[in-house]
Amino acid sequence: MSLRGEAKRQQGFTLLELLVVLTVMALGSAGVALALRSTPQQQLQEDSQRLVAWLESARTQARSQGLVVRAKLEPDGITVLGLPRVTLPQPRLQWLHPQTRAVPTELVLGPEPILPAQSFRLQHQRDAQATVHIGTQGLRPFAPQP
Repeated sequence: MSLRGEAKRQQGFTLLELLVVLTVMALGSAGVALALRSTPQQQLQEDSQRLVAWLESARTQARSQGLVVRAKLEPDGITVLGLPRVTLPQPRLQWLHPQTRAVPTELVLGPEPILPAQSFRLQHQRDAQATVHIGTQGLRPFAPQP
């Protein structure tokens, strides 16, 4: 009879064991969350990839419609001038990360298939070392430069 009582008593986890497991899981997930935070350079890379795709879309639209299109870079975003709203529904692009800043400049996106060489720089507001240079030599698409 005492063997049956022992077997029934050991069929579950104790409260202490459950608390230890939950604590280990909480610490592990907190470590992963801290490891996945973006660095300033990663934030700039994300913004630059999005910007390059957006610029190439506007450049393609300018060529296909034969319109003179300019992109005006401002510290907090970029605006495309010269395309109808139907062509590019969102003429203004805000940065994904609020700390991203662009050195103000104006780019020519079309209608000519060969553009003048152009480049600009994105930088992180809090980390002066974090910068991304984006440009084109005229024939190729806009892309991050080394």
